[in-house]
Amino acid sequence: MTAMLGDLLAAGTAAWLPDGSDTLFLMVMMALGAAVTGALPVFSSPIFEFSLNRVFLFAMFFFFPALPSFLFAASSFAAGALLRMALRQGNLLRYTISGAAIVLVLGLGPELLGELTQGTQRSVLLIYAIPLLLLLETTLNCLLCGDRGEAVTVSGRMLILYISTLPLALMLVILIYQSGRLGMAVGLTGFLGFSFIGRSISRKHDWNTLRISEISDQDRLATRLMESSSYGAFLDVLTRYLVGKADGEALALTRSSAEDGWVLMSSHDNRVLEKDEVRGGIPGRGEFNPDLRAGSHRGVALGLSDDRELVLLLTGPEGKALMKKPPGLLENMVLLLAHTWEAVGHSVRSERSFLAAAVMLARLADSKDDYTHGHSLRVANLSCALGRRLGLSPARMQTLRVAAILHDIGKLAIPASILTKRGLLTRREREIVEAHSMEGAKIVSGLSGYEEVARIIMSHHERLDGTGYPDGLSGEDIPFLARIVAVADTFDAITSDRSYHSISGSGKALDSIKAESGDRFDWRIVETLEQVLIEDREVMA
Repeated sequence: MTAMLGDLLAAGTAAWLPDGSDTLFLMVMMALGAAVTGALPVFSSPIFEFSLNRVFLFAMFFFFPALPSFLFAASSFAAGALLRMALRQGNLLRYTISGAAIVLVLGLGPELLGELTQGTQRSVLLIYAIPLLLLLETTLNCLLCGDRGEAVTVSGRMLILYISTLPLALMLVILIYQSGRLGMAVGLTGFLGFSFIGRSISRKHDWNTLRISEISDQDRLATRLMESSSYGAFLDVLTRYLVGKADGEALALTRSSAEDGWVLMSSHDNRVLEKDEVRGGIPGRGEFNPDLRAGSHRGVALGLSDDRELVLLLTGPEGKALMKKPPGLLENMVLLLAHTWEAVGHSVRSERSFLAAAVMLARLADSKDDYTHGHSLRVANLSCALGRRLGLSPARMQTLRVAAILHDIGKLAIPASILTKRGLLTRREREIVEAHSMEGAKIVSGLSGYEEVARIIMSHHERLDGTGYPDGLSGEDIPFLARIVAVADTFDAITSDRSYHSISGSGKALDSIKAESGDRFDWRIVETLEQVLIEDREVMA
């Protein structure tokens, strides 16, 4: 083997071929192999690809003169680029840059080096040019990388590519040198077969990786969607998942109660549409309509129900990307969206029913004392105004709303004679009154999923300095939402006509609360109350 390689290097471009006509045949076959293997790389990623086209190109430049090799190599890259575009393969820019580097360095490099080293055979100069080609190609590919980490990865992989390609190119040279056309046929078949098999394995791996990643993303999406407290929150989560930072949004189109009418839902509002405002066919479950118009909105529609009464409308360019999703992953997405939408709808309906019941209970508790009529709802309204100003999430806002409505539900267990008593309460009567927070927490704690609401009800009379009741909690041990309810509750108590004091204005109430800021109340919430009173006076209307 060593002697054979020595003979090859010594013969160079004068290597003997069985027939003169074989020269053209071998060049065409090498160019064909380079074009096909270049167009269908064994491995491809956004920053790097591995293909066997260099095997044929190195062998071509070793065997034949520079000019025909240059022309055939350039033609093979042009043909490979056309195949890539026809097959919609990526990395066309990297492929073109690599092709230009290979053709120029292998075609002109030995000639330029020959001027500097007179008498050195071209085959030897070609071997000298390959390290320069590696350096140039690595540099050009690294310039296309997004960060330093990618550049390091590309450099290492380019080195591995060349280390693995050179022995294969020498093997092809030996086959052709020994067997001519037969050796070329064997080499071409083997390398094309390896390229196709390797590509199939790589594509299968990429598909499995994509599927696992997509399913994982969809699982996380399902969790976030199930946490939605409303259809608007559901669509907001879906918009961020499907659209991201691009233009567009995710909308839901559902049947209204009116005959043939529709409701167009977005993350911020709902709109009832007449039948003629929805133009285009309504897709069935898992089907697309690439151009559905609903009111002023237009985009790609995906059917989510068999009865065609629930449709996802995705505006913006991401709708087209959704249509290209593989069928299996699309089916999973449709099932996920349909089931989570139904679950959120059930949750919303249950929440509305519970809120209605909570309001009735709150009114019942307030009715025991004529002076506190409407107190719980006013506290809930002010608490929600404070929560919005403080930037609470929709889920925490819902928890705050329920807790504020029910904060005094424990008063149902207190005799009306004590609640309505004028003048000072006895110690025993005060203990009974102060027990209402514990009684309310006991009532609510029996409801699954309302444990945090129960803690807020229990703690809304605690003070930051630890002198509150029933547990004497202090500072951060008091739930933040309970601190909000405490401020709203105190403000409404001061500004309402009670059996134990006369009505006061909002300014005096704010001054009283500010005087205890830091000791009894959270200063952040007190400052927010002042902002609400200045800018959102309609809350107190």
